[in-house]
Amino acid sequence: MTSSGMSDIRFGETIKAYVKKYGDAKKLKAIPLAIAGWLRYMLAVDDEGKPFELAPDPRGEEIHAYMQKNFRLGETKETGDLLHSILSNPVLFGMDLYEAGIGETIETMFLKEIQGPGAVRETLKKYLD
Repeated sequence: MTSSGMSDIRFGETIKAYVKKYGDAKKLKAIPLAIAGWLRYMLAVDDEGKPFELAPDPRGEEIHAYMQKNFRLGETKETGDLLHSILSNPVLFGMDLYEAGIGETIETMFLKEIQGPGAVRETLKKYLD
């Protein structure tokens, strides 16, 4: 992933604060869920499996193309290193999310959200109830 020259930090300051206070950000649940949801959103397929147009995002086209190339709704393969270039990118998040202790959590949440139609709703229920 290349830099757009802009500061695209998403939740970075909150994550940094948790790392500073607790040594990692593993206590966070909503932010990893939001980041997983953003990755899922970047597939441009709604929870029923219907395509939609993405809202403008400074890195939208690049990340959308990458996500569509590597992931499909209904595929539950492991992410391997496929999300690493995004989740470890300090331009996007202000730090490496794996070093913060939440990269793997985001991967797990994302995989649950792409299992098939209705998976986003089920994942939200699981983590927010």
